[in-house]
Amino acid sequence: MGHTVTNFVVSQLYTGAAFYAFSLCYNSTELYRAFGFNDDSRPVPTIIALLLFFGTVWEPIDKVISYAMTVHSRKCEFEADEFSSNLGMSRELQSGLCKIHLENLGAMCPDPWYSAYHYSHPPLVERLSAMMRYDKTMIQKTKKTL
Repeated sequence: MGHTVTNFVVSQLYTGAAFYAFSLCYNSTELYRAFGFNDDSRPVPTIIALLLFFGTVWEPIDKVISYAMTVHSRKCEFEADEFSSNLGMSRELQSGLCKIHLENLGAMCPDPWYSAYHYSHPPLVERLSAMMRYDKTMIQKTKKTL
């Protein structure tokens, strides 16, 4: 379904945008003065510039982009689950997901708001419910064609 290529392209664009924005702010004396670096006679060390930019300027942008990437990742997981269901592999995937979940000691049903922001993969209960719906839809479609 092209998820890997899409995620690769998005991550490259994200990294490029971050460093392009950093290059625009790197020579900004106003930024350094705002954080107490008033000495214009010598350049600010690059590590300070990186910390100031990525720790303050880029942080709000990063939160928004990270959330959008998390939403996209969860959408891709549901699409992949539906794809496996269409191949008739839903039961095997459900069994595998349960085993992995038990080994990792993941939260069975975390808070929906928390998981929507922090989890790049949907919680186990949501994925199993969605796969069961896909299976029911597949059964109904096959009954109609018979």
